[in-house]
Order: sequence, then structure tokens, then C-alpha cells
Amino acid sequence: MKRFGIIAATLGVLAGVGCAGAPELRDEFAPDRTAAEESVPLGGEALAQKKSEMQRSLRDMMHFHRTLSSLAGRHDNTGFSNFAEFLDAYLGIHVDPLLSGQWQSRHPEVMALDANLRLMKAEVFIVMRDTGRVQDTIEDITSRYAGRENMLVEFPNGEQGTLSEGMQKLEQDKWRG
Repeated sequence: MKRFGIIAATLGVLAGVGCAGAPELRDEFAPDRTAAEESVPLGGEALAQKKSEMQRSLRDMMHFHRTLSSLAGRHDNTGFSNFAEFLDAYLGIHVDPLLSGQWQSRHPEVMALDANLRLMKAEVFIVMRDTGRVQDTIEDITSRYAGRENMLVEFPNGEQGTLSEGMQKLEQDKWRG
């Protein structure tokens, strides 16, 4: 009987500990960013790293745009669907976090790169035939760069022009898909 009491007490303690819940686990390597940190302009090494990430993402997006256009041109529907699904994930994981802040749209060193990346994102949405997201991107660019429409940007085909020309091109191509 004494043994039964000890076992019952031990199980009771263990059940109590189990009900207390496990401490919340978090990824120790994930950066803890606050809203204030996301909106603060960077400088020095942090700016250089952010600029490098944006340049890499722009190059990736240019390659992805060509691949997606090629798949669409060859009428490879399965390949197109699979690649579009991958591209959606890439945008959500890599590109959208880079473009989430407001400061890079005003920072002299990265604002053109930011605009180019946003234009490329819209061009990819055009090829994906997602006119709603194209329009959302156009509206985002319009609000961020109001008054700076004469800024020089690059188009996906390698040409350069003003941001307003790029926006006009997006508006014209939006329904082309």
C-alpha cells in the first residue's frame, strides 16, 4: 500500500509538471526584429548587407522571370504551375521581407534598387497572370514613390527608363499575362 502511495504521488507530480506546459521554444538563430527596427534606415555594414541581399534577390527574380516566361511560351502548363508555386514561396520567404520596410524607398543608396525589385515583382505577377497582385504592387509603388516618378530604373528586358515609364508599361502589360 505504501508503494502504491509513492507511485501515485510521483504520477501526480509528473502530471502537474506536464500540465504546466512546456516552455515556448524559439529559434535561437532567428533575428528578433521589432517594428521600430524594421523602419529605421540602416548605415555602414548593415546597409551594405541589405543592399547585397536586394541585389541578389533582383538577379534571382530576373532569372525566375525569364524561366517563367519561357515555360509560358512553350505552353508547359505543368512546369509553369510547379515553378509558379515555387516562386510564390520564394517571394514570401525572401523578397517580401526585404520590401516590407518603408525606409529603403527613401534611402538614396537603395531606393532605385528597391523600385527595380518592386517592378520586377510586378512583371513576374504579370507572367503568372495574377492581375490583382500586379495592381497591388502598382499601387504600392505609386504611393511609395510619389513625387519621384522621374527616378531612373531598369526594366526586365535590360532597358532603362523613368519610374513613370515603368509604371505605364506595367499598366499596359497587366492584362497581357
